[in-house]
Formats: sequence, structure tokens, C-alpha cells
Amino acid sequence: MNLKDLKNKNIKYDWKTIFVGVQENYFSKDVISDYAVELMEIGDESEFVIELAWGVSSEDLDKVMLEIKTNFFPELDEESAILVEENRKLRFVCLSQIKERCKEDNELLNKIAEFYGNHHYPEDMVSFVYYMPQEVPSTKDNMVNRFEKFLKLERVRFS
Repeated sequence: MNLKDLKNKNIKYDWKTIFVGVQENYFSKDVISDYAVELMEIGDESEFVIELAWGVSSEDLDKVMLEIKTNFFPELDEESAILVEENRKLRFVCLSQIKERCKEDNELLNKIAEFYGNHHYPEDMVSFVYYMPQEVPSTKDNMVNRFEKFLKLERVRFS
């Protein structure tokens, strides 16, 4: 995923989004520089932003992530509702992309299950993850419909 994907879904983003996105592997470290360049284009000429625009090495990533948190939202811990919401926003974009790419229901459900396992098993996704026990007997169509309803609700939340 990259910043263009967020723009295409009309999702607003800031340093919190970038931080969570890199931390949770929605983004590569290069998005930090991309965002810094965007900020420079709208007039942010702070030394830190200019430095980030030149790129972030893999060796410096942990240090840079800590600096981003310290400089832009030091009062938030990693479990704060604001950062949880940023994660949810990124999840919406990623799941929307999965839905757009998958033309067949089995492929869609497999990709959803893969996402679920790679992103800390979000409880609100259980009803459309095929290998999870369901409260009621479910068909493939039921699960796809629940997933589509979930995405619609998330789209409303972030629009």
C-alpha cells in the first residue's frame, strides 16, 4: 500500500497514520519519505521533515519511528484509541483493495483469512473468516455478504 491508495479512498492521513502503517506493515519505510516530500510541497520546511524526505535507511527505521512519535504525538501510547482508529482506517483500505483484486469468492475468503492472521486476529472480522467457528452455520455466500456489509460500514465511518 502507499499514500495514493489512501487518497483514492478519500482517507485523510497524517504522521499517526504513517507511524501505524509502517509499524503494522501496511506500508514500507519509503512512505515516511513520500509523506515528508508531500509536507515540503505544502510548505513544511522543518529540519526533521527535510531530513526524512531524503529517505530512511533500514538501520535507522526504529530511531526514526521513535522520533516521529516523539515529535508529533508524544502523549499517545500504542494502545490509544486514536492509534487504534488509524489502524482501522488502514485496514479498511487494505481490505477494500483485496476485495477489488479478488474476482472469485474462494480467493477473496482466502485473502481475508490471510490478512486476518497477519494482523493480530481482529475480533470484528471473525464472522467472515472461513476457518473460525461461526455462531450460526455459514455458507461461502453468507461470509462474503458479511464481509461486504463490514466494508460498507467501515467506508461510512471513514468518509
